This record gives sequence, C-alpha cells and structure tokens, in this order.
Amino acid sequence: MVPIVLLRGLLRESGHWQSLVCELKTIDSSLTIVTPNVAGNGELYEQTSPLSIDSMLPQVMSQLPDGCTRYHLVAISMGSMLASQWAKTSPEQIASLTLINPSFARFSPFWQRINLRALGSILAKRAKGENAFQDRILSVTYPNYQQDGEILSYHVELASKHPVSIKNSLRQLVAAARFRGFEKPPECITQVIVSDKDQLVSPQCGEAIADHWGVELNLFDSDAHDLPLAESEALAKHLYTWCLDKH
Repeated sequence: MVPIVLLRGLLRESGHWQSLVCELKTIDSSLTIVTPNVAGNGELYEQTSPLSIDSMLPQVMSQLPDGCTRYHLVAISMGSMLASQWAKTSPEQIASLTLINPSFARFSPFWQRINLRALGSILAKRAKGENAFQDRILSVTYPNYQQDGEILSYHVELASKHPVSIKNSLRQLVAAARFRGFEKPPECITQVIVSDKDQLVSPQCGEAIADHWGVELNLFDSDAHDLPLAESEALAKHLYTWCLDKH
C-alpha cells in the first residue's frame, strides 16, 4: 500500500497522531505511516514557524522517507491547508487527499472558521500552566476526553518535551488566517471528513469545500474537532478502506 502521511494542525505535533497510528497499525501492521512536523512543533519546536502555509511545506517534505514517490495525504485543520498546497504544487506525488475538519478563507467567513470564544478561552489558560492549557484545548477539541484518563497526562508530557512558544503559536495562527485555499480542486482523488457538531470549526466550512470542489463528503456523528483522537478506531477503518480502494 502507498505510504500514508499524517499532517497535524495548530499547536499540534506528530505525537498527537498516536491513537490513529495505533489503530491503523492494528488493522495492517505492514503500513508505512509518516508523521512530519511543521517547524515550531514537535521535535522542531526550537525552529521558527513560517508565516505562510507555502513556506511550511518544504520543511515538511524534507522529513519524508527516501525511495517513496507517492503518498496518501491525511490532514486535519491547518494540516489540511498544507496538504492541499502540496497536492496543488506536486500532484504527481499524491495518490489521494483526505481533509479532516478543514476550513479555507476562500469559502467560509472567519466566524465559521474558528470559534473565537473557544479560542479565547484556550489562550487565556496559557498563563495558568500546562495542565490547565492542555485541559482547555482538549475540552474544546474533544469534549468527552475525560473518559480516557491517560489523554491529558500524555498531552502534557508532549508539551513538556516539545513546548510550542507563544511566538510560534501566533505565527501559525497568522499563516492559517492568511491561507485562502484554491478555487479548483487538486487533481488527485479527494475526500472531506467533517465532525457534524464540531465545537471549534463549523462543519459548514468542510461542507463548503466539498461542495465547491465537487468532492466526496463524509460526515461523522461527533462534537470533536480532533476526530483522529475522539474516533480513532472508526476513522482508521474508514481511512484504510478508502485509501486501499483509491490505491
């Protein structure tokens, strides 16, 4: 099977794919799964995040394994901007494209693209310590996260190992806000996956992309923006079947 590349969004890193990677590997242990980081996140936390999506892409592509020429791209939130940019600039490399809870300025107003009240509550917790900060992020992106007692401690541990600076947080927000998206869809087979009760980004944003591009739309019955964490088993099964079919 063509390797799967997983691209994360704002303030998130490769380690935040853990649940989905485990579920995919449970389905097929032979899968090659690549989880690159944007500069400023994960192991690259000491680097400065670029102020535009297109400037982030070269660093991401430099983390790909040697010998691979085509990939299934799966991306969430700001990662969807990176993935669509990649699919547009190097279409020969992309076997399929999956965008999870995406939003593009071209198709959606800013008040749909981000719940400003939720974002404000997240940023307000930044000064109250890592536990409070990660708790608030999870409460917004996965409202029922408390059902798994290990999630918060895992996210706090990641943040302790790879702290995202306030400067880089703001730079990533600027890059995401400036990205308009493309009028026409990429050349590759594409699907948009939307949580129908997303608490951070309106599901109308993903629906608008799918409608304007004329691509497949798949709705998940979920209030979680972080669908790969909240519905990792169901999402893994869907992705594996879909990507295998598009191989």
